[in-house]
Amino acid sequence: MGVGLGAPDLMVKRRGQLNHALAMMHENKYSVPLGIAIQDGNYIGQTNTTAVVKKRNNIVPMLHSFSQHFLKVKYMFWGYQEPYFTEDVVTCLNA
Repeated sequence: MGVGLGAPDLMVKRRGQLNHALAMMHENKYSVPLGIAIQDGNYIGQTNTTAVVKKRNNIVPMLHSFSQHFLKVKYMFWGYQEPYFTEDVVTCLNA
């Protein structure tokens, strides 16, 4: 049928997300592929922000691991938010 299940904003420390979209993905079995969007702000643990934080921990390895191992998603859509995409995502996934 060409369908899948997805959710916006990978916020692993936000109760509202953990109790709803992410819980639904984790607790059920699906025959369709799962996908998650890592959007603007998610690289610093926020939603919908264009703020640039120079001194930060790179949480991309944690987001990637959580997505693969806990949520069991097949597709991760990494938002192209600079400098996070080049400095955090690309360096993590190229390692």
